[in-house]
Amino acid sequence: MRAPVSLAGVSQVLLSSFLPFIWGTADNGRIRRGSVKSMQLSSAQLDEFKAEGALPIQGLIPADILAGWQSQMRAACTDGVDLGDPDTWPVGRYAPEGGWPELGPNLYDVDNLQSIVEQLGGDAFAPSHPAGQPWTRQVPMTRVILPSAPGSEWVAPVDGHLDGYATGWGGGFMAFFSVLLWDVSSAKGGGTAYWPRSHLANQRYFLEHPEQFDGSYLFTEPVRSGGHRALLDRDPSVGEVVCMTGRAGDAMLFHGLTTHVGSTNAAGSQQPRVAQFARYSHREMRQQAPMVMFPDKDGTPWSPPAHTADDPAPATGFLPLDHQGRKLKRYDVPQNLWQYWSPLLGGSDATT
Repeated sequence: MRAPVSLAGVSQVLLSSFLPFIWGTADNGRIRRGSVKSMQLSSAQLDEFKAEGALPIQGLIPADILAGWQSQMRAACTDGVDLGDPDTWPVGRYAPEGGWPELGPNLYDVDNLQSIVEQLGGDAFAPSHPAGQPWTRQVPMTRVILPSAPGSEWVAPVDGHLDGYATGWGGGFMAFFSVLLWDVSSAKGGGTAYWPRSHLANQRYFLEHPEQFDGSYLFTEPVRSGGHRALLDRDPSVGEVVCMTGRAGDAMLFHGLTTHVGSTNAAGSQQPRVAQFARYSHREMRQQAPMVMFPDKDGTPWSPPAHTADDPAPATGFLPLDHQGRKLKRYDVPQNLWQYWSPLLGGSDATT
């Protein structure tokens, strides 16, 4: 695949007007309003996001929150690891014993993030939660990637994936944010890698094969043998792979259909790649029905475990093509990619 491109070449973020509100998360996951101004995206930024499937956002996280998170991350390290001292770092992905704690405040409760999500999806978007169940409070994922072993060669990612299609599919996945907690100044520094305009290529594929939107495309050619890049290689509009860079507190917003993947932090780097990830789904779609579970790697179809009365949402395997469940909104592949987004992006479904 082609050489990576640094975000330094991507258009600068335009911080536009600010809303006269502060946003928080109510007990049901809906946004509540206060009285302090928060960040919004400009019309130029929204246009860039629609065109590219990704958007750099400078200064999403206020300095006081960022300093608190960094302090909590340092305190959570074990085994003598000091995120400020490269001499103490193990190789590659790192997590302390017991995993990373939830940082306070929760990323999903940060005012600027809440404000932008409201702008993107109105009240229709909520932090991703287990499919078929009412919304519950979510904890963002934290990932730390330290430099590779000395002498190892850095290689640009050649293939990626779509979120929402791991061991199963719950439907309604709309967008995610990758938020840097430490500076990443090099395209070889372990930032999230993505393919510009891949959201449009993937949308075109699912319009041609809507029956595969439930994740069955992963078990169908050309993806089964060629990976996600098989969908991108056939579409000349897809750009070269880009590896995220930025300052601590910066973020990237990604469309849910943007092909992406983690990258490695090059040997000899003096910067840890520390990031949190906030994922958002369409509330109605996510709560419509339980997970669709994927076959095993050997092709064995998923089979349900022994059912218990306490199970709120038993999962299923792939539904037959004529099943009534496929008429639910979460199976819809609209011609307008932005139909279920805010009217600001050309949608008609979200409430604002």
